[in-house]
Amino acid sequence: MSSTSEIWFAFARTFSVLFVVLALLILIFYVIKKISVANNKKSGSYIQVLSMHHLSPKEKLVLVDVLGETILVGVTPNQISKLTSIKTDMDFAKQDKTAGFKFSDYLGQKLGRSPHIKPSQPEPEGPQQ
Repeated sequence: MSSTSEIWFAFARTFSVLFVVLALLILIFYVIKKISVANNKKSGSYIQVLSMHHLSPKEKLVLVDVLGETILVGVTPNQISKLTSIKTDMDFAKQDKTAGFKFSDYLGQKLGRSPHIKPSQPEPEGPQQ
């Protein structure tokens, strides 16, 4: 009878030590993450993502502000390409984040289209009933 209780005691002790080791590991990862995030905020952000537009699940256009210069970047799984630099009077960084700036609105404005207005459909020719 004592050997059975000793087995259960060893079993409980093994799992309690395993639990303590896993808890310490999770705590260490949490502290490292908090320290790295705090260091990023302290150093100042010279690169800021202004907007992102997904073209497909793995391809997207990203509007980035780097040291005050606005750059349009194309991102695919295999490469990142600078498409163009945008010279504009808009200050994207100071815009109200709750307003929900959308790159598609900005692009529509530059192309001469009003945002949120779909192009009109041509009327079908022929007699209507």
